[in-house]
Amino acid sequence: MLKKQLLLVALLVMVVSLSTTGVMASGAGKQKNSPFLITKNLPHFTKLLMQQWENPDLQLTEDQRGKLLEVRKKTMAGAKKFGKEVAALEKKVIKGALGGKSPEELRSLVEQIAEVKAKATMLHLQCIYTTSNILDPRQLEVLKE
Repeated sequence: MLKKQLLLVALLVMVVSLSTTGVMASGAGKQKNSPFLITKNLPHFTKLLMQQWENPDLQLTEDQRGKLLEVRKKTMAGAKKFGKEVAALEKKVIKGALGGKSPEELRSLVEQIAEVKAKATMLHLQCIYTTSNILDPRQLEVLKE
């Protein structure tokens, strides 16, 4: 009887351990780092446009579609590039911080992160500005709804 109880407890511990490991390995709860300084409240027009591309209320012309696709292509490529740069720099800061480096020793890396994030934010602002100039006021209202 005692052997069965011990076996049952061991089995339960193993199941719980495996399920916890699976959740941790799947990245649950992890948040993707943003390459931008302003991470909330600025619209992501290219994403919104892709979601509403065929919306009849938007009434995009073929000329607008071509221009908007170019803006999206340029913005996404830049954001991806900046995101990789930020991630690599952040890894160096984390490694240094956990390796005992002082904040002063890590300052230049932190400043580099800030510079890359500022460039990414300017790219985002340019995307908003350019998109706003391609769409007419009515289309912008439809997009913001």
